[in-house]
Amino acid sequence: MNIAKNCVVAADFRLFDKAGELIDSSDSNGPLVYLHGAEQLLPALEAALDGHAIGDELMVELTPEQAFGEHDPGLVDKAPRANFPGVDHIEPGMRFQTQLPDGTPMVVTVTAVDDEWVTVDGNHELAGKDLRFELKVVAVREATAEELAHGHAHGVDGSEEH
Repeated sequence: MNIAKNCVVAADFRLFDKAGELIDSSDSNGPLVYLHGAEQLLPALEAALDGHAIGDELMVELTPEQAFGEHDPGLVDKAPRANFPGVDHIEPGMRFQTQLPDGTPMVVTVTAVDDEWVTVDGNHELAGKDLRFELKVVAVREATAEELAHGHAHGVDGSEEH
């Protein structure tokens, strides 16, 4: 069976940055499992997988525009430490959820801290990076009616609940 809309796909993967540094892999988190055509992957990555079958191996290189966008300096901000009530220890790398003025939730990452200010970055951690995915398709099956109704895969064999 070839990968097409409404198939559940499982792929082993390794994700690298432009310098060749390993960012993530299925070795640590298990295979990538998703419902093809449900907009759960980066569009360029999903398009590259379209039509492939079990055993196929492919390498997909993505520009920032195809992946997580360019780094937006407008999403970096300094906030007074007082904006973090009840948090005694703040350090770079910590993440907090906040809201945009329109109420949309946003996760920010602390990039710097001093006695008065906390610098946070709302960009995705991979924004502005060229990425390379190395993939091997390990399973392809038709999605169940329940998966289609829920809009996501329920695991490699369809039995996991999400």
